Amino acid sequence: MDLISEENYIIAQAKKAHETDPYTAKAWIITAKTLYPNNFHVQYEAYKIEKAARNYEEAAKCFSYIILTFQSQPIELWNEVSELTAALRVPEGETTIEQDFYVKMFQHVSYDVQHKILLLTANHSDNNLDHCKLVLLLLKRFPQAIATHSPRLLETIVQAVSQQSPLKFQEMLIQEALPLIYHKPPELPNHLVYRIYTIALEYYTKQLIEENQDDVSAIYEIWKQIFKVLTFCGQMLNWPPFLSFNKNWSKDVYWQKIVEMASTAAQRPTDNKQIFFCATTLLIFSLQEYFLNIRQKIDGSEVEFILVEGFRERPPDLGKQRPLENPIEHPVIVVSPPCSTETQTAFTTAANCWQYLTGSDHLQIDFSQLLVKLPLSNWVSRFLFDLAVYFGHYEEAKKLLNEMKISNIRQNIRILSLNVGQGPLTMQGFNCILQILMELPSTAGQLLNNMALPSKQRHMILLPLTQRAVIQYCTKAIINTLKRKLFEPNCPDAILGDLLVLSQLEYPRETSIPESVFSIISSRKQFSYLPFPSYVIVMDFLEEFMHIWVTHNGEYNFEFIAAQQNVGGRRIGTRGADKGVREDFKQIMKQQVSRSNEDLCLLIAEFITKEDAHLLKNIF
Repeated sequence: MDLISEENYIIAQAKKAHETDPYTAKAWIITAKTLYPNNFHVQYEAYKIEKAARNYEEAAKCFSYIILTFQSQPIELWNEVSELTAALRVPEGETTIEQDFYVKMFQHVSYDVQHKILLLTANHSDNNLDHCKLVLLLLKRFPQAIATHSPRLLETIVQAVSQQSPLKFQEMLIQEALPLIYHKPPELPNHLVYRIYTIALEYYTKQLIEENQDDVSAIYEIWKQIFKVLTFCGQMLNWPPFLSFNKNWSKDVYWQKIVEMASTAAQRPTDNKQIFFCATTLLIFSLQEYFLNIRQKIDGSEVEFILVEGFRERPPDLGKQRPLENPIEHPVIVVSPPCSTETQTAFTTAANCWQYLTGSDHLQIDFSQLLVKLPLSNWVSRFLFDLAVYFGHYEEAKKLLNEMKISNIRQNIRILSLNVGQGPLTMQGFNCILQILMELPSTAGQLLNNMALPSKQRHMILLPLTQRAVIQYCTKAIINTLKRKLFEPNCPDAILGDLLVLSQLEYPRETSIPESVFSIISSRKQFSYLPFPSYVIVMDFLEEFMHIWVTHNGEYNFEFIAAQQNVGGRRIGTRGADKGVREDFKQIMKQQVSRSNEDLCLLIAEFITKEDAHLLKNIF
């Protein structure tokens, strides 16, 4: 007793007795608590004895008394509190025996003490991640404390997103913090609400980019969450309600709502911010649908669709600059199954949003800063090229194309499209065609019905990267150039023959060119085209030649093969009574008829690649 205090003596006796006689130990500690109620070590030893006995209720009483009584908590208590709060964060069913004790003891602690334990622990934490986890634990157990503690929690998380582990704090904000406060939005500074939505948009956009695009339900769920956060932030900022998420609504419905908001909004910063965030969200929403739709399954394989220039009756006015703001100049976008017709609306809505967000210096600065934070570089790069082509800004499109990392066939198709948009086929465009045909896609696909529209209005085509569609586009580009020479005086037979060969691909859907060619041949009463036996196989064309041969016996002269190939050096024709000539003509027609079931697409591709020098001469 001379060497230690009375309190420590009693504690020592209790510890000594605890090893052999727990009842005596408890008697000693009860005595100590009675004599020295304000001694931390006495109260803490009492707690340890109850803990060792796994007496949850009595241990809870001791622990509660310590927490409420001692304001300056020694290190032993903080260690114990840390163990307790760590156990509370362990998922149910995964706790150890010791952690299970803490969980059960905590259930016997009063709500006020539970609240104080968690709050003191959170405030005592030097680590932002631990602090936020503890406050979240506090709010989950004490919803009534949300209004008090959520503003500081949200501010801490938002700051940590930029300074520490972005992904961890993003997940904490989106998955834990926001669901706790959805039902009761707290009062927050405007700038904090803007940051919350920006973080949420970045988080969910990354999920959209990484998500399997075949899992449509997962993508819809992500958009539901984005619109939920947007609505929640709007409530905190007292914004007028924006549209909710509806997967069945066209993107144009959302765009019209933004137009309405812009026309009726007062000149307040929050109104401008609402339109800014809604337009940015709609831009991403539209881009996601656009890029989802331009990848479709065809013949069991995933096929990409590329936006290319369509064909029209006359070349565009190269000296006329199409202003962005003039909707009359905007081309029509046509699509083919299985690509959805909503793809056009998704693209044009994205274009409208992009114009709006980049249309003023104020919005452009905010948008540029936000765009840096969003993982959209691949989408934006592709979209900006398509947008430049859409508005007819061909020089800008060429610069963007040089920056894109894409396969050779994709690049050559885009170069060819720019050529088509600017006028007649050039040497560069023709070389692109040759390169395209050398590396055709493996998927066969089908011919399209919309390469050219009856209207002279400019239009775009979403071209699938399939064999038939690509060959058809290349063929159309050549036809579109050659047909300009069709009605020139003395149009050479070689051009007439080339047009006849190429027009087989879209016959009988497109009949104007072959009708014009046969009209010219009939008027001239002669026609010489040596590649005829290799490439003319359409039955209607063969029947037309047979009809001319039978109807105008003795008046027409056809030359389909070189003189050295004929018997006795004769021409194949109908003039004169040479029976051998007639037999040769019949033989050629019979041979061509037998080939009428060949694949026209591959035949036309072969014609273009093998007869390239012949075509170059006729085109240029």
